[in-house]
Amino acid sequence: MTTNSYTSIEVDSPATAAVAVAPNDSTPVGDALPRGYYVGGTGNITGRMWGSDTDVVFQNVPSGVILPVRFEIVKSTGTTATNIIALY
Repeated sequence: MTTNSYTSIEVDSPATAAVAVAPNDSTPVGDALPRGYYVGGTGNITGRMWGSDTDVVFQNVPSGVILPVRFEIVKSTGTTATNIIALY
């Protein structure tokens, strides 16, 4: 099969699906690891990167930003940003 921008599954390819995120301190975002996150409302995002056991906080993330991070869990504790969407 020929790979192009519509069929590629590489991490740096455009997202092909999106799901609203409900931050939770222990539950993974979904069955697959997102490519990144769209932030609809300004604030902090606390998350746990894939394969890590340490939380990281992105502070003062402006609305309209796409964070190119692979959080396995978006934590409710410490997350003040709103309208977060996981990009797959």
